[in-house]
Amino acid sequence: MKRNMDLIHTLLLAIEKNHDGSGRLVGIETNGKSPEVVEHLFMLKESGFIEGQDASHMSGRDFLVQRMTWNGHDFLDSIRDPEIWKRTMEGAEAAKGFSIDLLKALAKGLLKTQIEQRTGIKLEI
Repeated sequence: MKRNMDLIHTLLLAIEKNHDGSGRLVGIETNGKSPEVVEHLFMLKESGFIEGQDASHMSGRDFLVQRMTWNGHDFLDSIRDPEIWKRTMEGAEAAKGFSIDLLKALAKGLLKTQIEQRTGIKLEI
């Protein structure tokens, strides 16, 4: 299955919105959802962006989301703005490929430029 970065973006936003810090499972229902959604939740766990449990059973794969990690929040914060997300994906498409590390770096670079333009402060990071 090909990685769908728009779906990953959507899932991270939903996890953040539904997580209440109580320690209960995040209300991202996967039962009856497409296998693509479930597989992408597994990918997000493998990438270190979320924590959760494999809840697969005889009728198919399933995943229960517990929380978003610090790395997941950092990545989401760098791609939260729709324009930054659009430009990040355009840059990745123009390059004809990307890794998640390069995608994060591109998004952070675009965000850094936006902050510098809006505040007039040059960031040294």
